[in-house]
Amino acid sequence: MIKILHISYSFKKGGAAIASNNIIKSIKKNGTKIYKYSFKNLVEENFFLSLKVLIINFFFKLINLNNKKSSFNYFRINHLRKINKKFDIVHLHWIGNEFFSLNEILEIKNKIIWTIHDDWLKNTITHIGKEDKANNFILSFYKNKITKLKNKLFKKNIIFIAPSRYILNNLKKITKSKIYLIRHPINEKVFNLKSINTKKIIFNIGGSNVFNDKNKGSILIDKLLNTAYSHIKTNYEFVFFGSKNYKNIFYLNKNIQLNKFVQPSNVAKIFNRSNYTFVLSEVESFSLIAAESLMCGCPVICFNDNAVAELITHKQNGYLLKRNDKNCLIDLMKWIKKNPNYFNRKKISAEANKEFSYKSISLKYNKIYETI
Repeated sequence: MIKILHISYSFKKGGAAIASNNIIKSIKKNGTKIYKYSFKNLVEENFFLSLKVLIINFFFKLINLNNKKSSFNYFRINHLRKINKKFDIVHLHWIGNEFFSLNEILEIKNKIIWTIHDDWLKNTITHIGKEDKANNFILSFYKNKITKLKNKLFKKNIIFIAPSRYILNNLKKITKSKIYLIRHPINEKVFNLKSINTKKIIFNIGGSNVFNDKNKGSILIDKLLNTAYSHIKTNYEFVFFGSKNYKNIFYLNKNIQLNKFVQPSNVAKIFNRSNYTFVLSEVESFSLIAAESLMCGCPVICFNDNAVAELITHKQNGYLLKRNDKNCLIDLMKWIKKNPNYFNRKKISAEANKEFSYKSISLKYNKIYETI
């Protein structure tokens, strides 16, 4: 039996954490012995080391005051005591927030697989989008140190997993290591087709910070609501879910339903009740929401210039918007109004199941585990 240690800052909070946990759940079905290690484990096992992580994190936030999410992962935290010969494979996931040092990764002697969840590895410290320039001497000093460490890392014998061609192509530019394209798995027992008839056109938008995160399309929300109101009138509804806080919306209240954090089973009900799922991100390495929606047979509307678009074939399982087209939302609403019940939800769900189900993805991961 193959023994694998999965390492991630979290297995619960955030898209990367959920994706990591989904990978583990899917692999368990094939009898692999799984161990997990996260910041939560560190807190429980060694409070002083976890405090060290928080202090380092605070220090780097002080010297890097831009608004983008970033991690340095420079200082050793002494994790190597957890990684010993009893594990056949160390499987890394999202290790940001200073949780796991690049120095320590270089010292791991076990076989390593690393599933990449964002742009951090190709950048220096920035997780999403392009790297920000250093705006002070201390920041520049550490960024140079980290660049040197990553250059060493790219020469190490690591197998990388990319959930999208976007990540795959970025990795090919920085390393000659083996890279596999494997989509993030979705639980087919939760996210599946259960059609719910409704007389209205139902749109849904999910995300932890959909009204405040520019990268998630927050600047488009008002325009989207107004466009729907102008062209579909009253026969529609927007369902928002996943955010802890919503800004006040003083108009179209009868056409808007706001849900805070909801369980996966309830998210699946939203997808099955909806006609369309909006994913309006600027930069994405993948989209769990898009994949979950497709598993439920609900077509996805997204822009044609990021990794979400890799999952969508225009007017077959969704609709691709052109970001530079100022009238794209107007054209979309006109098209929706003229083409009710256009999509074959059974076909969308069946094809998504082949692409994202635990059963499909676990076979791909286990094949890699068995061959290294």
